Amino acid sequence: MPITPIPVLRGGKRTDLRAVEGELVLLRAGREHRIPFEAVALVHAERRAVEVRLRAPDGSAPAVYRIEGVSAAAATAFARAVHSALPPIPEGAAAVDGAALVTVRAAEREPLTPREEFGRRVKWMAWTSLLAVAAMSVIVSFATHPVMMVFVWLTGGVGFPFAAAVLLLLPKAAERWRLPRHGITVTAEYAHSAAEPTLYLYGDPEGNARTFYDASGRLRLEVSYDPGDPGRVVRADGKGRWLDAILLSSASLIAVLALLAFLATPFMSV
Repeated sequence: MPITPIPVLRGGKRTDLRAVEGELVLLRAGREHRIPFEAVALVHAERRAVEVRLRAPDGSAPAVYRIEGVSAAAATAFARAVHSALPPIPEGAAAVDGAALVTVRAAEREPLTPREEFGRRVKWMAWTSLLAVAAMSVIVSFATHPVMMVFVWLTGGVGFPFAAAVLLLLPKAAERWRLPRHGITVTAEYAHSAAEPTLYLYGDPEGNARTFYDASGRLRLEVSYDPGDPGRVVRADGKGRWLDAILLSSASLIAVLALLAFLATPFMSV
């Protein structure tokens, strides 16, 4: 029975309710509740909340699962779609205890994509830098003249972004030096794609096609990839690594000088 049209509900406090292969999956408080369609008696949408009521033996109170803070339109569509997907209950069938059919386990977190991981690091560094500058401003306001807080924000505003840039870009720059010597080198063929004119393709040990982007325009390139993660790939000739080294060295020097001035601010006098 197709369930593709059933929308995914995302509620408050990181709750999530969706239909997957003949069952409802509720993620709540780090736990995954898997509710077979056979256990469901009723799905009720009420504004921005959805209530899943389970079947229960006569005289017993049914178990209820509830998700709040969802889209009102999605809630209505979800309830309607789930009801159409529920298997019919045969007339005269024995009462079923839906709660006994529910399984609960610890929710598995999906691994972050490289872009999500990069974004998480940027946010963490931004908040850390802001807190450090704010804390130093308070210290300086008591230790020296309040006007020195301007110097705190200037040096912190330069030093922390440059330091963050070095920390974020250093691993990728290091791969340009490491992979040609310690990775696996193969030939990447030009894909001849009008939509992606810089696209090259190479194969990993499992026979999967991998992508690499380069603006050289050559018909083929030698690339080196990480044996443990074939998606990490650089040109085997290391092109661009010296430029990376110069830029990162310059940024490191600026970051060090600015942060040293930042840390020395409480000991300065106007």
